[in-house]
Formats: sequence, structure tokens, C-alpha cells
Amino acid sequence: MNNTFDSKGGEQNIAQGKNATGKHENVTQEVRGDGNIFSGTGNVAVTYGMSPEDAAKLARELLWPQLEAKDEQIKALTEAVTALAKADAPAKSINEALQALEQGDTAKAQAIFAEVLRSKEAEGRQANKEAAAAARHLGALAFMNDTKAALAAYQKAVQLDPDDVDGWNQLGHLLHRTGELAQAEEAYRKVLALGEAHQDKEWQAKAYGNLGNVYLTRSNLGLVYDARGELDKAEEMYSKSLEISEALGLKAATANQYGNLGNVYFIRTNLGLVYDTRGELDKAEEMHQKSLEISKALGTKEATANNYAGLGIVYQARGELDKAEAMYRKALEISETLGLKEATARIYGNLGVVYKTRGELDKAEAAYSKSLSLYQEMEAMGHPDAKMVQQLLDELAQHRASQPAPPTASPRR
Repeated sequence: MNNTFDSKGGEQNIAQGKNATGKHENVTQEVRGDGNIFSGTGNVAVTYGMSPEDAAKLARELLWPQLEAKDEQIKALTEAVTALAKADAPAKSINEALQALEQGDTAKAQAIFAEVLRSKEAEGRQANKEAAAAARHLGALAFMNDTKAALAAYQKAVQLDPDDVDGWNQLGHLLHRTGELAQAEEAYRKVLALGEAHQDKEWQAKAYGNLGNVYLTRSNLGLVYDARGELDKAEEMYSKSLEISEALGLKAATANQYGNLGNVYFIRTNLGLVYDTRGELDKAEEMHQKSLEISKALGTKEATANNYAGLGIVYQARGELDKAEAMYRKALEISETLGLKEATARIYGNLGVVYKTRGELDKAEAAYSKSLSLYQEMEAMGHPDAKMVQQLLDELAQHRASQPAPPTASPRR
């Protein structure tokens, strides 16, 4: 991006970059950038609004390490970055906040939105929507590394503007993240109600999909007596979302719901909730294949990797270990290239199980070790999957230690 600094009565300066500052003494400046125009005399600090493309790029860069970040988080953060460049704050502060964001530091940006939120709240009812927007921007920034702050911000946002569907949706994601599943369900129900009230089919599809995720999580965590009933609810929600997404031509959402349905069918077999295990696994394979086909066509690499991994799990459950390994290898090729550490760690863990089942203990140990080193890099050794991999690695070491030593060859005479 190019930004021209025209100094009336002084020399012209050209600066290139995402965020720029300029300073001239005793001149009148007119600064033309992508967004805001500032003019004045004396010593001035220059900032400018970011183009939608640059704001979206910065949002993706900030969210890159966050594996649970989805389109909604990228959209929310993009809006926050765009709003920051236009915030009612000193130009110098905005400029510094934008520069800090490029380094992944959100503190200055959060401070600006917190001040906007306080000032708008103080103005009274007519400013509630603006205050709610500031709260959502604050929440989008905090979403990356401060769940508690993000949760408080979105709770404030829906309090100030209860008709904003984005606020409720993000609140649902955070409540799901923190394990408050009943409250997450309530938030997603609000999203569904607002989608129906405004006849917005896309929001209805999202709400159904998110409700399905809540039911699936409850079943996985063993938080219900009737796991089968909860999985049936999940299937119903995903199917409704799929129906709407297909009708609207939302290919990415359609692929997502096919993948989710594949997970439902697999989990039923894993929990022993069906008599026809083979039939349920066949359905799981079909759903992941459909999701994979769409994801590859769209070029959505992370979704493609997820579906390869999902197929690997299905084949592993069937005992088709060669196919399972092939799928895991394809998933790894993508996840390692994209730097998706958590997904890569999980796939290496599953690959280790394949090798152990075959009796290829050296390969199993290498795969488990790669998985564990990634969790260590993420400082996530408390993650349930990391604990499981550590347990598998320990069991492998114990197994080897219990084996009789190979006979020593007699010396030749």
C-alpha cells in the first residue's frame, strides 16, 4: 500500500507500508491514505484507515495460531481492526496500536476500545449501539489470548444491544470454549431466534450447526445419561444446517456440516450405541468424502486436512490400517505446511496408534514423540490429547522394558 504525504510549503515525502507516521515542523499537512484524512499545522502524527483487504489480512495473521478460529472470528477481528483506524482517539494512539497489532500485541488496541466503550456508555441510551460495537471489537481482540476478558466484553455487548446476532454468536463460542454448555446453547438459541425473526437463513444455518456442536460435545464428555439421545439431537441440528446451507449455495458451510455428520456417525460406533457398526462407519465415510470433495474444490486447505484425518479415523476403526495411514499422511502434508500445530500433533498421535497396532514400535515411538513435542511447543501438556499421547509413549516404554533381552552371541574361538 502506498501513502503520499503532501507537505504544503515543505518537501514531499512518500511512505510505503501498512502503518506510517510522519512528522514535519511548522508546516500544514494534508495526508491522503486509504481512509481518514488528517490536516493541521505544527508537529503532527499521521495515521490512516486500512483498506478492507489489509484489515482482513492482518486479522488472519493475528488469528493464525488459533486453531479454533473460524470465519466468524476472522470477520469479527477484521471489523475491529477497521474500526480501530477510525476510532475516536488521538491519531498517535491509533497509529501505535496498529503498529503493535502487526507484532501480535493487542493491548493498545484493547485499551482504545475500552475507553470508547466507557465514553459511549456514559452518554446514555442513544449511544448503546456504539458502546456495544466497541465491546464486540474489544471481545474480538481479546478472543485470541484472554478468554475471560473476551467473555466479559461479549456479555456486555449483548446487554447493550440484545438484537445484534454477531454478539450472541461469539458469546456462544466463548461459553462453549469454557465448558458452559447450557449457557452456550441458550446463546445459540438466541442466534436462531434472531435469524428466524429477520428471515436470515444463513444465520439460521450457523445456529443449527453450533447447537449441533454443543450436543456433540456433551455426548463426547459423557455429560448426559442418554448419549444416544444427545447425538440424535446433534444429527438433527447438523441436518437442518446442511439443508439450509445447500439451498443457499453456501459451499463451505455445506462441507462443514457433512464433516460434522461424519463425526456423529463415527462417535456412535465408538461409544457402542449402534448395532450396525459397519453401516454407521460407511455413513461416516460418505459424509467425510462429500465434505472433502467440496473442500478441495474450494481450496480450503485446513478443512481438506480435517477431512483426510476424519477418513483416517474411520479406516482405522475398520482395521484398514494402510488406508488409514495414507489419509493421515495426506492430512499431515497440509497441516504441517500450514503450521497447524494442534491438528498436526493430533494426527501424529493417531498415526502412532496405527504403527503400534501393526507392531511397528519404532515408528510408533517416533510418531508419539513428534506429537508430544508439538504439545510442548504450544505449552499445552495439560491438554487431554497430550496426556493420552504421553500415556501411550509410557506404555510403549514399559512394554519394551518388559521384553526379554535378546540372546548374546557366543564369542568365537
